[in-house]
Amino acid sequence: MEVKQPSRTRGLLAQALGTILRESEDQGKDPSCNAEDASCQKNLAQDKKESFSTLGKLGHESGKQDPEREKSDLEASMQEVQEGEHADGGLQEAKVVTDAKKEEKPSQMDVEDLSEDDPLFGCCSQAWQERRSPQPPAPWQPEDSVVGLGSSGRTECSFSTGGRWAHMAITAALLPAREATQFLRPRQRRAFQVFEEAKQGHLERECVEELCSREEAREVFENDPETDYFYPRYLDCINKYGSPYTKNSGFATCVQIQARPPRSRPCYDHVDVSRRPADTAPRKGTQACQDLMGNFFCLCKAGWGGRLCDKDVNECSQENGGCLQICHNKPGSFHCSCHSGFELSSDGRTCQDIDECADLEACGEARCKNLPGSYSCLCDEGFAYSSQEKACRDVDECLQGRCEQVCVNSPGSYTCHCDGRGGLKLSQDMDTCEDILPCVPFSVAKSVKSLYLGRMFSGTPVIRLRFKRLQPTRLVAEFDFRTFDPEGILLFAGGHQDSTWIVLALRAGRLELQLRYNGVGRVTSSGPVINHGMWQTISVEELARNLVIKVNKDAVMKIAVAGDLFQPERGLYHLNLTVGGIPFHEKDLVQPINPRLDGCMRSWNWLNGEDTTIQETVKANTRMQCFSVTERGSFYPGSGFAFYSLDYMRTPLDIGTESTWEIEVVAHIRPAADTGVLFALWVPDLRAVPLSVALVDYHSTKKLKKQLVVLAVEHVALALMEIKVCDGQEHVVTVSLRDGEATLEVDGTRGQSEVSATQLQERLAVLERHLRSPVLTFAGGLPDVPVTSAPVTAFYRGCMTLEVNRRLLDLDEAAYKHSDITAHSCPPVEPAAA
Repeated sequence: MEVKQPSRTRGLLAQALGTILRESEDQGKDPSCNAEDASCQKNLAQDKKESFSTLGKLGHESGKQDPEREKSDLEASMQEVQEGEHADGGLQEAKVVTDAKKEEKPSQMDVEDLSEDDPLFGCCSQAWQERRSPQPPAPWQPEDSVVGLGSSGRTECSFSTGGRWAHMAITAALLPAREATQFLRPRQRRAFQVFEEAKQGHLERECVEELCSREEAREVFENDPETDYFYPRYLDCINKYGSPYTKNSGFATCVQIQARPPRSRPCYDHVDVSRRPADTAPRKGTQACQDLMGNFFCLCKAGWGGRLCDKDVNECSQENGGCLQICHNKPGSFHCSCHSGFELSSDGRTCQDIDECADLEACGEARCKNLPGSYSCLCDEGFAYSSQEKACRDVDECLQGRCEQVCVNSPGSYTCHCDGRGGLKLSQDMDTCEDILPCVPFSVAKSVKSLYLGRMFSGTPVIRLRFKRLQPTRLVAEFDFRTFDPEGILLFAGGHQDSTWIVLALRAGRLELQLRYNGVGRVTSSGPVINHGMWQTISVEELARNLVIKVNKDAVMKIAVAGDLFQPERGLYHLNLTVGGIPFHEKDLVQPINPRLDGCMRSWNWLNGEDTTIQETVKANTRMQCFSVTERGSFYPGSGFAFYSLDYMRTPLDIGTESTWEIEVVAHIRPAADTGVLFALWVPDLRAVPLSVALVDYHSTKKLKKQLVVLAVEHVALALMEIKVCDGQEHVVTVSLRDGEATLEVDGTRGQSEVSATQLQERLAVLERHLRSPVLTFAGGLPDVPVTSAPVTAFYRGCMTLEVNRRLLDLDEAAYKHSDITAHSCPPVEPAAA
């Protein structure tokens, strides 16, 4: 407990000292001293003088005082005591006791308050005794203290604390004046203050000015470690420089510098008893260190803890240190940071997103999209971002095996291709293949009792008969016939090429008869137009010196002849009969004619019914049979094509003028399926497809299923136009290409261009280069070309007629036609079910 006495308490102490001195005088003289002994009385007077001399030193830093001043101070102190008694309602009588026992605990009073400069504050020791009081305790007030002498001759201090009195006995023995003088005389330099032993020892006073024992040194340092350090070295200084009484200046220096232990500073780094406090630095966590004499107290800075302020406080352990994202603990402190893509706000705790896209170079050529805490570089579909190049690079989807058959990579996309010639097309997912199936039903049923005359595109006969007779016989032939073809050969009868023969044919829709007798040929044509597609009966009858041709029993021609068609040979009469062609080349006819005839024959009768073998042959072969019902047009069954050798370059009459080119195509179509080539050009030498017009059921760039007509140069689509392919109706597709222009129309509606003007010019330039080379014009399909040569390579299925550069293409005039393609007849669409 720390006791801090004000000036009033000083007065109390002075009163106590005065009482002590008076009692010393009143209680008599020294028993050992005779009153008549002058020497003894002189010593007593000297002790009294020294006692008052000691009282003269009670002032704070006042030096020695004269007797008058001492007396004035004492009287003032006594006056304060008397005034205090009246003001406080009376104080209990101070007691003075003499007791040499030291039973109480050592003092813990404030050392600074009990300094040498304020001697009156050391009035009481720490031995406290509490007296019971009926009053409740209250905080201690300095004004409530009383100092007096106990009955046992012991100095006592009593303090009133809210009705309770605390009693403290001073452990100082009081001796008669002469004995006290004898005790104090050898310690003159030390006995400067009253109750000095209640204060901490002073090194210079105790051990430099005087010779001190180990116990006295212990009073200076008040702890064993520093005493153990000091005293051996103190003795070494005495051995080296002599005792303090020699007044050797080296002795004081030795004690202060070498023997004096360094102040222990646990709150500081580099604590080493061999080093001075000035040489140590505070620990990082220490703000201040208080020496508690044998103990210490460290005041830590913020962020530090522990007895020695050496333990870091982890601020991040509590609510993440107040940081929004990341808290970093560090010795004595912490700081907040943010995840990548965020930056610390001005408050040092929250984070805000960094807009990386504000940097125009963040993604280079790609599009930059800012994201929370990040950003993304975006490319168009089919492209991938290259972080090294900061650009979008095409993704080769074909390496991923997306297509079932053939894959073609293109910038930003890819296209799958199926074997159209094999009857396949792309399915709904645009990656796999599926069969091309008819979407419009056609009446393709055939009659087993019919004979199709146009099966052999080469012009060779479909039927060859050879009759032998023992006697001269005349030709009689009758049959039903139906056609839309304006030209072709129905039958041939006679011998070999240079002998006698006749040829019944159609030219411009009318019957024509060419005959040769004895090397003389003639051509006769007469009768109505019969290529209207209706059945009619035609007969040829050889009479005496005449040939009669009838249509529906009406004679349309009667020609006089000089000879018989049956010619004798080796005792027999022979006759060759062919249907749908002639046994020799058409150029050897009297008048050349295209022998190919898309017509149908039924109910035939050759020489009175000798044709049973023909019936069996036709019945067994469906290709020799005719459609039961037909309409005008050309039918493509989806299994072949026809091609022509046409020239599209036009040479102007003016010499020196460059050639021009033009392609105009008009296709009348009634499709049965949604995929197939209508018209195409092919360069045999390059196996390239410079131009194609086709039906397709998907949009190649949009990856969208839709029925379209596509106009393309090579594999690049120039224009697209939607069409209702499967409605069973006839549609007109018009294509026009010339220098600088390419158009596509469907039923009079112009299609949408798929390329820019610059790309169009590039594509047309490619087409023109191909047109300067020999090209073939294909209808209904393409030859065996790579599936990537054109958007569509499948065969067309349905009815179609073509006009190219304002000329109707006759399939009978084609350089080649698949035998399954009917040149002038097409089955109708089946009526919808009721």
